[in-house]
Amino acid sequence: MLNLKTIEFRNEFAWILIAVLVSAVISLFLSLQLGFMMLIFLAAAWWVWEYPEEGFLWFILVAPILPMLKITQTIGTTTLIKDVIILTLFLKTFLWPLITKRLSYRRNVFVIPILILLGWTAFETLRADSLVLGILRARDITLYMFLYFGVLYLPHNREIMKTRVKWAIAGLIVIMMLGVYQWFFAVDSTVLRFDPVRNIWIPRLSSVMAHPSIFGQYLVTAALLALAGIAQYKKSRIGVAWLALFVALLPLIFITYSRAVWIGLVSGVALMFLVFVGYEVMYRMRKRTIVKSVLVGAGILILVSVVMLKFTPVGLYVRSAIDPSYGSNEERLEFMARLIGPITNTEAMIGKGLGDVLAQNFREVDLGVYDIASGSSRSVQLTKNRTLVDNQYLKSFVETGLVGLLIYALLFWVFLKSAVTMFRGSTSKHTSKHSLVVKLWGVGFLAAFVVQGLFIDIWDIFPTNALFWIVAALVSVSVDMGLVGGVKQEQAVG
Repeated sequence: MLNLKTIEFRNEFAWILIAVLVSAVISLFLSLQLGFMMLIFLAAAWWVWEYPEEGFLWFILVAPILPMLKITQTIGTTTLIKDVIILTLFLKTFLWPLITKRLSYRRNVFVIPILILLGWTAFETLRADSLVLGILRARDITLYMFLYFGVLYLPHNREIMKTRVKWAIAGLIVIMMLGVYQWFFAVDSTVLRFDPVRNIWIPRLSSVMAHPSIFGQYLVTAALLALAGIAQYKKSRIGVAWLALFVALLPLIFITYSRAVWIGLVSGVALMFLVFVGYEVMYRMRKRTIVKSVLVGAGILILVSVVMLKFTPVGLYVRSAIDPSYGSNEERLEFMARLIGPITNTEAMIGKGLGDVLAQNFREVDLGVYDIASGSSRSVQLTKNRTLVDNQYLKSFVETGLVGLLIYALLFWVFLKSAVTMFRGSTSKHTSKHSLVVKLWGVGFLAAFVVQGLFIDIWDIFPTNALFWIVAALVSVSVDMGLVGGVKQEQAVG
């Protein structure tokens, strides 16, 4: 008789044989490179299926590095490893348990806006002038929603969260060190920006990411997490460590020379401050202490702002952000007029279709289904880049209309309401500090994310899109994952 181990071995052997045959067919009829990569992707999918938490940790570690791998046609295909990890997590932790009726309970506050957004995305994909490009755009919108479900239904408890934070900080330190190296020893690799006020070219730090604004959003996300940690652990060694990280991030954020990043950081800090003070007002501090704290905090903020605006290049960049005659702003205004001008009343309401910003930008789609099937990653990336308009809300308006903007507004509102309500409704007596850190961090992250969308296509760029859905998943479960005494403590799910 066959024992259980023999059956498992035969099952694994069968799956390996199928994987090899699929890769062989792809190698013979499409691309040898894609066939080889298929073997790697299938191996990664098997590993993530067996070890979903480790797969998520690996995703956290390598996600910031992946944009660098798009530099060539050959290496660019490897970036699809993130798609494999995301889809496997989605299948393992959510879809398969749902089908087999073993799905564990999770607080899922985003399910309604996600379903609405998925439906509208499908509608706008069918309206696209180029179905191929529309599908690519739909993939950018929907893929990271699957990451949300994959992360949401992972096991969540204090020890797991500590491990995730350690991995995230380890990856962050590596990216920061590479940024420092770039600034001092590889300045030719930086993105240059001409400053007409001082008539000089300024190097802007981007580390291993594609653009300073993307790198800056990554740093701001880490800085806001550090600030949330400082707020909750201010009287311990952990708080000192968070403070050291926050201080170390500020110079790197500054030399991205990105107005979106700077304004996003200030917006995030301001909203976190308001929420935190509100929490202290309701549960801890006396009114006299609150007044003193607000006055001192406001005084410090005003003093720092005046010094930076008057005596550093920050002032020049902040003023340029609202100056319509500034070169970058003038180009944006002209581009905005060219995009919005041809839109009809009907299109203003329901949009033109996904990817349909090319005509107004005098660009064409020269990408076919075969290019995608053969793994021509560079052709795909170049075509997608032609849809970038450096303003997510403008792009969403053209593609999905006012209805699309309202759907995103609903998503942001649910995010903000969930984080603020959970934070405000929690007390130190019943809720652990790490849970409060997640909620406060979510508030700041959302503010920075919304601001960043005014300057880049933040929903279409990796890893900023992935960051949103990861934070959203953690906010969604934060009220359940950190209760003291084991009440509603999350248990590991097989």
